[in-house]
Amino acid sequence: MKTKQLTIAAVIVAINIVLSYVAKIPTPTGFVSLLETGIFIAAWHYGSRTGAMVGGLTGLLLDLLAGYPQWMIFSLLIHGGEGWVIGKYGLNPSIGKRVFGNFLGGLVMVVGYWLAGSFLIWLNGGAKMQLGPAFLAGLADVPANIMQVLAGFILALLLSVPLRKILMPKSH
Repeated sequence: MKTKQLTIAAVIVAINIVLSYVAKIPTPTGFVSLLETGIFIAAWHYGSRTGAMVGGLTGLLLDLLAGYPQWMIFSLLIHGGEGWVIGKYGLNPSIGKRVFGNFLGGLVMVVGYWLAGSFLIWLNGGAKMQLGPAFLAGLADVPANIMQVLAGFILALLLSVPLRKILMPKSH
């Protein structure tokens, strides 16, 4: 990773944390934020490694700062995986593959948080809690997570073109 790319990725993480911390909507198991905006932008412009780094670091740090430490490792893995998937397809010249990558990355986030939330519900339920009801209860945040992905995607689309000159190296 080149120095300029690493610096821009770090700035995206910082802006993403501020943006996500300021604009967050509480839910029963966490919150909805604009975290995906920075993940999409980083992954679209720099690929899978940077998408994973921005996603993972932003998710982990945001949970730490927002007081949800039980989610930190899940967020590192889920948002990191989301950024990696989006970035894997984001630099492809085929618009169909880019669209597929965006959908698949969003799916990684939604399914990842459904599974992680279900696990935490099951874990907090003690010996009496069965896994099936925990997975059903975990579905409660799926609509909010879908909205989070869509909001981040739309905002990233709106910001991506104006930011292209700043984000892209001169060789492109």
